[in-house]
Amino acid sequence: MQTTFSAQSHMGKTRANNEDNLFCAGMMLTPETRDAPFAISGNATAPCVFAVCDGMGGQEDGEFASFAAVRGLTELEAAIKKAPAGKIDGLVQEYVTKINALICDKMREKSVRIGTTLALIIVTGSEIKPYNIGDSRIYELSGGKLWQISEDHTLVMQKVKMGVITNEQAKTDRDRHKLTRYLGIFEDEMAMEAEPLPVLSLTEPRRLLLCSDGLTDMVEDERIEEILLSADTSDAAEMLINEALANGGKDNVTCVVLDMLPLGEPQINIVSRLVSGISERLAKKNRSY
Repeated sequence: MQTTFSAQSHMGKTRANNEDNLFCAGMMLTPETRDAPFAISGNATAPCVFAVCDGMGGQEDGEFASFAAVRGLTELEAAIKKAPAGKIDGLVQEYVTKINALICDKMREKSVRIGTTLALIIVTGSEIKPYNIGDSRIYELSGGKLWQISEDHTLVMQKVKMGVITNEQAKTDRDRHKLTRYLGIFEDEMAMEAEPLPVLSLTEPRRLLLCSDGLTDMVEDERIEEILLSADTSDAAEMLINEALANGGKDNVTCVVLDMLPLGEPQINIVSRLVSGISERLAKKNRSY
């Protein structure tokens, strides 16, 4: 499996620092680089790990939480490379428990409340295993359409599930940023679990997006879909960041764009298949008139 990735992070237009962080096959934002506009691109071979984290707590506290989470992924990635596929869920749970405890220890030390979200994917030799905690998202572009495969752990999403409000009303609901799950919850409040999302096979090309809510709050899913369908990973990541900034940049914004191809397939195949998805969808729409 060939994985091509591009990632960018920006503090936005209204924040004084960047509490987001990311992990791309061993690369992350450091205390020296996280507040400057950041961009990386590269290739990785399975098994490898990618993640986006959105820290909470303000200034160095939120930065501590998100950095602790991505730094811990270095150890997790090393463990995954040695472990059989059936052990990965257990390794992820051990990682989540360890990082949650580390953040809780920091809270006890400083008497502050901090935390971080986690959008995580693990690419093995035969599949993609996604996980998420909080409201940083994982999307897949499939059949020319964008699909959210992660679940927002927010109070507003609970209201949607209960039928209290609609998805459209959720976009402006006052509880849309109130998290129900994140790394940094004491054990007596909730048992922190890394619940795996449905596994994606690697029998066909796939394009994925991991991002913080600094992107999804500023850019509608329809526009994200258009951008991902129009450019390679590097240009798409840059366009997504620029779109969020152009729309106000009210929060830190981070995104990781991933193309995954079965070994031996040329890079152009994933683009042609994405374009094919659009053509098929437009043809079906036209036939309905």
